[in-house]
Amino acid sequence: MKKIHLNKWKHKSTLYLMLFCLSIPLALTPLSVSATETESEQTVPTSQKDASETTPESQTVESSTDDQNQSNSTVSLPESSSTISLAPSESLTSDSKKMAQKEEVVASTTVAEPKAAASSTISVPDPNLKQTILSTLGLATTAELTQTDMDKLTNLTLNSVDIYSLVGLEHATNLSSIYINVNNKITDFKPLESLTKLTFVTLQTSSLTSDNFPNLTASQGLTNLSIGGTSVDNSVLAKIVNLKALVRLYMDSNMNITTIEPLKVLPNLKSLSVQFCGITDFTVIKDFPIMSDLAAFGQNTGRNDPPTTVTRSTLKYNEDEQSVYIPFSMMPNRMTNFDGYIPPFSTSNSASNTYFDFNGTQLQASHLQIDDKGITINSVSPEEYQGIKSFEYNARLNNPAGTYAVPDGYTFYAISSGTYLHQFDVVDDGAPVTVKYQDENGQELAPSEVLNGYVGATYNSKELSFQGYSLIKVDGDATGKFTDSPQTVTYIYQKNAKILGQVTVKYIDTDGKVLFGDVIQTGNIGETYHTEKKELTSYTFKNIIGNASGQYTNSPQTVTYVYEKNANPNKPEEVLPDSSDKNNVNPGSRDNEITKGSKNVKDKESVANSKENNLPETGDKEQGMKKLTLFGSFLLILGSLVLFIRFRKVD
Repeated sequence: MKKIHLNKWKHKSTLYLMLFCLSIPLALTPLSVSATETESEQTVPTSQKDASETTPESQTVESSTDDQNQSNSTVSLPESSSTISLAPSESLTSDSKKMAQKEEVVASTTVAEPKAAASSTISVPDPNLKQTILSTLGLATTAELTQTDMDKLTNLTLNSVDIYSLVGLEHATNLSSIYINVNNKITDFKPLESLTKLTFVTLQTSSLTSDNFPNLTASQGLTNLSIGGTSVDNSVLAKIVNLKALVRLYMDSNMNITTIEPLKVLPNLKSLSVQFCGITDFTVIKDFPIMSDLAAFGQNTGRNDPPTTVTRSTLKYNEDEQSVYIPFSMMPNRMTNFDGYIPPFSTSNSASNTYFDFNGTQLQASHLQIDDKGITINSVSPEEYQGIKSFEYNARLNNPAGTYAVPDGYTFYAISSGTYLHQFDVVDDGAPVTVKYQDENGQELAPSEVLNGYVGATYNSKELSFQGYSLIKVDGDATGKFTDSPQTVTYIYQKNAKILGQVTVKYIDTDGKVLFGDVIQTGNIGETYHTEKKELTSYTFKNIIGNASGQYTNSPQTVTYVYEKNANPNKPEEVLPDSSDKNNVNPGSRDNEITKGSKNVKDKESVANSKENNLPETGDKEQGMKKLTLFGSFLLILGSLVLFIRFRKVD
């Protein structure tokens, strides 16, 4: 038993000796391995931080799963201690396995470091950007930036023309203000898109365009944005309107900004600065919910407008005075104040106030005579007039402060000064195009229309519609171009065959019984028809179904008059004939009288047997007439015989 105990003690002594030997390298290991995050920030040189850049975040090194199952042991490296602690339940099964485990632990402890993400080096490829960040944080120019350093960056000003990249700035998660006020080489502003705490952003560099303008919606507290002196145009407004917290917006010196209308959806926008842009329409400011500050001094309008094409006759040439008059009314897209007021142009003909050229050649001030209505160019010969192909007008606006209205509720409002520029292309007048409308016999259906335009311009004639006519052909080109020769376009129509419309008028009672035969009316389509109500004995008109009057159409129409039978218990019901029945007899005929009789058979027999001055019925009357005829004939023969005998006796 003592031998076994001695062997056991020898084994333990050997193990403790081994552990003591292994602890010697740990004692010589740099303090940064086991220091806390706070200590490393305060005591570790920058070079040592760079050496540990790739250290994993975990501060606990565990043996492999297989070793745990075999030895049931855990080896841990506390953050603030360089000693190795063994689990109390550790069981020693093999010296060789324990040696391997201890070597693994030692190897692991030489690379472990606390919170590697916070102390890891942040890559900033642009050296000028890196030096600006180091300087802002008060770090040495040779230092490497860590996430901890970037977390401290809240404000940054970049005024180096050599900066070409913002990569690395996405790690400045607490950045609230960035100020770029010089032209540089930055073309990618996406690193700003992941930042969430921006409140002030100034990107005043010509490399900023509408296309590369960053999506800053992640910073929901962004209240101030300045993009003056950039290369943006109107399309950038579609991105800005998503910044709902904006209070102040500065877009000065962007002549490609020609409208502010899309910005009216910003609910918190109070101040807008668009000086030296190209905005013409300020009537839209009434739609801005709370804006009270507008700086729009010195608008330069018309720079991006396409030339306007005018005919030579528009220039109003006076051959006697050899002058050309151009009214200001032909100048398009002029600046307009919120109340509709259009500031006038300068009437000064000095070159610093008014520029005017023909075909690109500036005219001398002495040739220009300007008033509020227009400009007269003197000393223009007929040949020069015919040779004008283009002209340009560029002038200052005459709208000093106090000459225009200021909207109510504004603490500052300025649209003073500014310039106007527009170019015109001059073309010859084309010969007229006459458009005629005739029937197939040459009869005019409508007055002719005359179209005018310059040579080369497109004309479009139009087809007209006429009641009762259909277009059958077009002589000439319905669409074409004006030339120096007159043209004619003739639309020829054919009269349509008459189509009769039909209206059927019905007369019925409330039970649908026909009281009078249908009346059918016909007429030309579009003509007016009229129907009439009939007075029917023993019936009272009740209502009408359909339109009593109207127009004939392509479809048959029906108008129905509905009657209600009168109530009369003392009078037998009268039966009216159906006029549509051919078997009906006409009113007043003898048969109809018989049919209309309402006496019963007894009454008829009584009348037939009566001898008291009553007229016989129809059959008796015929018999009586025959008897009277025979009796009269007999008397006539008898009288003739008597006279004959008497004359014979006398002879």
